Amino acid sequence: MLDREQAQELVVADVERLQQAYPGTPTDIVILDDMTIEKEWGWVFIYQSERYLNTKEFSDMLFGNAPYIVDRHTGELRITGNAHPIEYYIEDYEKLLQSRSER
Repeated sequence: MLDREQAQELVVADVERLQQAYPGTPTDIVILDDMTIEKEWGWVFIYQSERYLNTKEFSDMLFGNAPYIVDRHTGELRITGNAHPIEYYIEDYEKLLQSRSER
């Protein structure tokens, strides 16, 4: 079972992996602790460029940085999306968990 710190490390590692595929994107990633959502099954992590948080300059902002869901029990890592509010993705994930438990 993962703790919050281990889950955050998974997210940071995956973001870094994605950044290597897209050179030129900001690399100073910060998990926004005050925006992290904790659920019984795990966490939803939201992140942004530290540079943007300091400067508020549009050019320093990360784009397409959809929140991550991390399951504390399995270590599963999921990138949500940006088309809907985060609650939509949480509900969708919880439905998936319920369907898995019914099998």
